Amino acid sequence: MATYSPFIAANKFGLGLQPGELTEIEPDPRAWLLAQLPLADRQPPRYQGMESSARLIEQANDDYRTRQMIQQDGQISANEVRPLREIRERNARMFADQSNQRLAVAIESDTPFAERLVRFWSNHFSISLATNKPTTLYAGLAYENEAIRANINGRFEDMLISVASHPVMLTYLDNISSIGPNSPAARQRDNLGLNENYARETLELHTLGVDGGYTQDDVIALARILTGWTVNLPTRNGNLPNPQSTIGAFVFYPVLHEPGTQQLLGKSYLGTGQQQGISALRDLARHPSTARFIASKLARHFIADQPPASAIDKLAKVFADTQGALPSVHQALVELDEAWDPSMKKLKTAEDFIVSTTRALPGVPLSDEVLKILSDTLASFNQRAFTAPSPAGWPEQAEHWGGPDALLKRVEFINMVGGAVGTDFDAREIAPLILPADSALQTAVRRSESRTQALTLLLASPQFQWRA
Repeated sequence: MATYSPFIAANKFGLGLQPGELTEIEPDPRAWLLAQLPLADRQPPRYQGMESSARLIEQANDDYRTRQMIQQDGQISANEVRPLREIRERNARMFADQSNQRLAVAIESDTPFAERLVRFWSNHFSISLATNKPTTLYAGLAYENEAIRANINGRFEDMLISVASHPVMLTYLDNISSIGPNSPAARQRDNLGLNENYARETLELHTLGVDGGYTQDDVIALARILTGWTVNLPTRNGNLPNPQSTIGAFVFYPVLHEPGTQQLLGKSYLGTGQQQGISALRDLARHPSTARFIASKLARHFIADQPPASAIDKLAKVFADTQGALPSVHQALVELDEAWDPSMKKLKTAEDFIVSTTRALPGVPLSDEVLKILSDTLASFNQRAFTAPSPAGWPEQAEHWGGPDALLKRVEFINMVGGAVGTDFDAREIAPLILPADSALQTAVRRSESRTQALTLLLASPQFQWRA
């Protein structure tokens, strides 16, 4: 039977211990984690009053179109300099603010397990704002809240459909440019065609997995099924797909949709418009390969880079038995003996490392200046929010985060932190509040020549660098 360590609860399931938090966890680490699950869809205080993705996409689109008009002839008049500068400054500010606020939410969170789950699923359904898709530049955080956080206490299929119908995802993976070959739009204009990007990633990354049993024909069928799933922004002729719908929101546009029945994974889906896509996505979410794929990713994230097959089997069974009820799957994760095995550990990603470092130092003010420094540091590690290198999201494996260059950057960050706040904290007092007892580490911290050196040794220790 497993021993339920409060340090594993906080460091592997959570985002790192805050001094004083240990006494809250120690009586029952599993209960502490499970109590957070009903709160996982709670909107963090920092996000209260946030604009909807539709409004942010409309604003970003307006800025993009204005910028295009100013720059179209290659010359900028004196009257155009100021509005162009304001747009560029707003682009930079809105992009940076999303990263800053997301980082602050993780550092401040009193439900760190719930927050890690949001980030796991957000990475599973990864998007990037660092692309040539300017209409989504302001809406990455809104996407995460609307498609991921809002559905984290429901079924996987509901999250999948919410993601599939979210303007940010549809734009990021080019579904807005996918036209049914036999659709009314294709018959009226040349050079229009099917874009398979989103359909392929839905099968490979979001549901079945690369070895999930689908073929290229299935990719094409799903791409056809999802034609017409687009964003309510002006088309080339300036008209909205649906004038009665909210600008910047999802809209099903029948003019783009491929008519007729489609065959996906051996099943026929009648030409029922938008419902055709919803039915296909629900079936993909309930497919046995999806249960296995999701279980593998959860086990890899929460247990080890090479998780035990037994853990994957248990999670896949719960996923299948509950038809993807995420609270049940998350509870099963907490109840896995394998997850509490101290020999199973995960190297912290750059974000984990920066968040857990800041959580370990109580009283550090999260001012705009501090958040900018932290976000810029994340950018130097190539893990700034909503800039994943591919639709597969951020890698999980230690070799990605533990290379020589990455470790050198960690040392530089630790030295910066030690130099900035080292004299304010006594590492001898902090160590037992955030890490399990370790005689070698305790001795090294105790023998340090200064508080700054002691804090540096603590943060650079293997015990702190790993989620264990």
